[in-house]
Amino acid sequence: MEVRWYVLLVVVATAVVTFIPRVVPLMVLSRFELPGWAMRWLNYVPIAVMAALIGQELFIHDGSIPPLSQNLELWAAVPSFIIAVLTRSILGTVLSGVVVLMVLRHFL
Repeated sequence: MEVRWYVLLVVVATAVVTFIPRVVPLMVLSRFELPGWAMRWLNYVPIAVMAALIGQELFIHDGSIPPLSQNLELWAAVPSFIIAVLTRSILGTVLSGVVVLMVLRHFL
């Protein structure tokens, strides 16, 4: 199999571009001790990112906000959220969301 140089260059460049934003902050921040308020603030970053990703998927479809009665993803998220709170199981949460969404799409 022949490897074209520009394809290899694109793969290497993509790896470098992915590597830099992950490693550079880690290297820089490992030399400093962050104050307590900064560590508490950083604890909320994953939650905020996840909420932004989920919120966008639940509330916006094709660039607009659909009516509540037609938003099947939002209706499927309700039992998934309840199962997540009760069981704290990622697998159970994901499976319940997928099954409920499949049932809703089949019948509605």
